[in-house]
Amino acid sequence: MTLRDLLQGVTAEPVAAVPIRGIARHSKQVREGDLFVAVSGVDSDGHQFIDEAIERGAAAVIAERLPAWGVSGSKRVRSCPCVVVRDTRQALAVIAARFYGHPARKLKLVGVTGTNGKTTTTYLMKNILESAGLRAGMLGTIVYQIGSRELPSTNTTPGPLELQRYFAQMVGEGLPWCVMEVSSHALAQGRIDGLEFNAAIFANLGSDHLDYHKTRESYAAAKRRIFEYLKPDGFAVINVDDPFGRTLVETIPHPHVVTYGAEHPAKVRVTEVECTWQGIRMKLEGPWGSLSLATPMLGRHNVSNITAAVTALLALGVSPEQVGKGLGALEHVPGRLERVPNDAGVHVLIDYAHTAEALRLTLRSLREIAHGRIIVAFGCGGNRDQQKRAAMGRVASLLADHVILTSDNPRSEDPLEIIHHIRSGFAPEFQRFQIVPEREQAIHAALGLAKPDDTVLIAGKGHETYQIFRNVSVPFVDRDVVERWASNRATLALSS
Repeated sequence: MTLRDLLQGVTAEPVAAVPIRGIARHSKQVREGDLFVAVSGVDSDGHQFIDEAIERGAAAVIAERLPAWGVSGSKRVRSCPCVVVRDTRQALAVIAARFYGHPARKLKLVGVTGTNGKTTTTYLMKNILESAGLRAGMLGTIVYQIGSRELPSTNTTPGPLELQRYFAQMVGEGLPWCVMEVSSHALAQGRIDGLEFNAAIFANLGSDHLDYHKTRESYAAAKRRIFEYLKPDGFAVINVDDPFGRTLVETIPHPHVVTYGAEHPAKVRVTEVECTWQGIRMKLEGPWGSLSLATPMLGRHNVSNITAAVTALLALGVSPEQVGKGLGALEHVPGRLERVPNDAGVHVLIDYAHTAEALRLTLRSLREIAHGRIIVAFGCGGNRDQQKRAAMGRVASLLADHVILTSDNPRSEDPLEIIHHIRSGFAPEFQRFQIVPEREQAIHAALGLAKPDDTVLIAGKGHETYQIFRNVSVPFVDRDVVERWASNRATLALSS
């Protein structure tokens, strides 16, 4: 493919027919014959690396401003074609889709946005589809799954170049479906420009990422944008139990809106729910009739995630029988109320809850099924939205029996300062807490307090396999700490 082919309609300027072998937006990934697209990011500006990209073999450059060719003095740099466009992010979305042959058009594409529940909803949909013999790729917070391959997730929603590459790989693997999480950052930055969803799900709107969006209104506006990417015959699947969801229903000019909920009138209604340690039993009423469902997944808050996934797939033609079979086969989503077996008779759960609303929903779900005390260990990330810290502290003090405050990913902040912010939100009379900044020690402290039939919730990091301190990440997995504790208990029991 040539540069002229890729830029057709992107610019009115004449473009040379330079052969292009690949596309890169990071200079160190450039190979001989590639097109380098200079994108201005939050932390760095690709325009600063144009010379390096050309020295590494770039055949052409797309930028928002002409580079200072004299920086390197290289003849090769001075002679490299450079096309200036108004917005390289928008251009990259068009170019990447063309380069890979518009693979997304060959997939049934379902996108999920919301403050909480995106990961669980996509896992549910993928499991249901594959149980029905409908192979699906998945892109999200935990992992990118393409056929039998699993790739580490670098962003909840990849950039436009990476997206098109993954879509092309899915098509190459013969996958007819893709389910994906769509983050507010991706929507605000136009990462999904050019995509058309067969179904788009809005799950909920909480308060998160205000360090980036600045205001809740801006955050909400970003979430709303997902419906701009919906096919004319696609389905807008909206949770009307969420106040912003009800606003969306009134304002989205789309002919195929399918609402769901348990507390407000909806096309798909939750009419019965039973939650126990064995899982969830529930009933849905909708255009497809009455549907009884059961899953070993825990927590009433997952009822909404289940309903979202089921509603979208039923709308897209998956049968009720296929939905029921796939739902019953999924025990848990990694790091989402994930149980860790032990012989102490304690219910130990790992969960990603890292916002006040997520922690509230999780603790309320556990309060419904727990018989003993609930002990929660958690912290908050550094260099992120500080407003949620006190709110998380208040939720924990109201819904848990004992709280252990510790570190999450402190980054460049003082862990004790973060903990102070969390503690400031405690209810005035709450005194059943400990401060244990080192996370592994905090987990051990929580487990040490627990008696048979107590519940220990280790919240905030879920599936993550690292802990971030200033500019370094160190390996750390909450589940591994619990499993070592359980193993040591078993060893001591055998030796006594």
